[in-house]
Amino acid sequence: MRDLFFYGLSAALLGMAVITVLARNLFRAALGLLGVLVGTAALFLLLQAEMVALVQVMVYIGGIMIFVLYAVLLTSELGGKMPGPSPLKWVFGLAVAGTALAFLVDLVHKAHCTLAASLMPAADGANDAATGAVNAAASSGATAVSGGVASMHSLGLRLLDAGPNGFLVPFELISVLLLAAMVGAIALARHDTREGA
Repeated sequence: MRDLFFYGLSAALLGMAVITVLARNLFRAALGLLGVLVGTAALFLLLQAEMVALVQVMVYIGGIMIFVLYAVLLTSELGGKMPGPSPLKWVFGLAVAGTALAFLVDLVHKAHCTLAASLMPAADGANDAATGAVNAAASSGATAVSGGVASMHSLGLRLLDAGPNGFLVPFELISVLLLAAMVGAIALARHDTREGA
């Protein structure tokens, strides 16, 4: 059942991503992106990463997507369609997508080969040593999760830390950047309105 849900969610994510890229209307493209972000949060929930899913919903869906929708509504007409891409842009986009896909497939292949090599027994017959190493790695991973390395408390402290390993300063800089972009969008919209009047 879990596999069916994963594949159904992945198919819906791909469909929403295609809508986002191919939509000629900015508002529909933004709604497609919203669907992609919601599907990504659901994937995080499926992976039992509730904190990351919560951050996905709060930051991306609750903050950035609302900002994008406001910017679209302020600076464009809802019924207006964007011009279609030129053939050169299609070729360039497909080349970039193919390169990214090849890189990801190679990355997954290398990770699979590394995992398979670590699980294979040693050639000199030291099966117990290899099994012990795998069991030790698994128990250290379980201890790390149970010890609070990926807990909500440690992530919250990391997000609010102003030191070199924290993320408080980047969050504040992003908020200033979003505010400047919103002011610029409003200024552009008012300038267009004045020219039309």
